[in-house]
Amino acid sequence: MLFLTSENRLTTTQKKLIHNLCKSSSALELALVLTREFRHLMENKLGNQLRDWIENVLHSGISEITTFANRLLREYQSIENAISLPWSNGPVEGNVNKLKTIKRQMYGRASFELLRKRLVLKPT
Repeated sequence: MLFLTSENRLTTTQKKLIHNLCKSSSALELALVLTREFRHLMENKLGNQLRDWIENVLHSGISEITTFANRLLREYQSIENAISLPWSNGPVEGNVNKLKTIKRQMYGRASFELLRKRLVLKPT
């Protein structure tokens, strides 16, 4: 998890631990670099660079990250679009979550009409 955490959020102790781990293993150092590159791609919506990142991972020899990259290749176009495009399904998922929460609260106690009224009339 430390490899995934942004550098500016790490404590001094955590930074020292990462430094010591990377000194002890070149594979861990490479894993750190690849992990931070992937985080950078995601944060900055650089989907056009995803293919290059995957190629670097496949040549890295680190089996865990290679497995992850191979799974990304299965759905490459949709993942690249998710990283690159400005649209998000977050609002839709939020509404679905809200609906399911209310439905669970009302389960067996009320009708569909009351559920509809709670969703339509209640502001978010």
